[in-house]
Amino acid sequence: MARIRVMPALALLVVVAAACAEAWRPDYYHPPTFTVTGKVQCQDCTKNWNAYAYNARPIPRSKVSITCRDKNSRVVYHGSDDTDVQGVFNIEVPKTANVEASRCLVRLASSGDAACAVFTDFNRGRTGQVPSRLTRASPTKETYAVGPYYCTLPQCDVEAKDDDDACY
Repeated sequence: MARIRVMPALALLVVVAAACAEAWRPDYYHPPTFTVTGKVQCQDCTKNWNAYAYNARPIPRSKVSITCRDKNSRVVYHGSDDTDVQGVFNIEVPKTANVEASRCLVRLASSGDAACAVFTDFNRGRTGQVPSRLTRASPTKETYAVGPYYCTLPQCDVEAKDDDDACY
């Protein structure tokens, strides 16, 4: 009879111990921030095709911004970063209940080179790209890659007048 009374008490003890252990355990798989990284480059259409397509040069001091919205489409975070000498940016975003990478848009804000300052929409650099390529996930860091984003020279800026003039 005593054995029957001990079993529920033992089960209760196990449940309480598990709950306490869970409460004291660090939140390993939810880092407090996520990082969005990418590159801004200049494409020069006055060069030959290979140089234009494959030899874009980095644009230091360009600004890239990120805007995050909540489920009700309200802006809950806005941040930016300048590119380094390699044209690379790293935007660190604090994760809160309202900020998720899937509700953010990353876009070009300014070019660091006045001669190469026309934004292209390659990789949605002009209109905005949702960070979706998770490139690093660890207990302390979550990193998403976007871009690369490109700017071009004013003489390379070709806007289609209508659908008949567009190239596919």
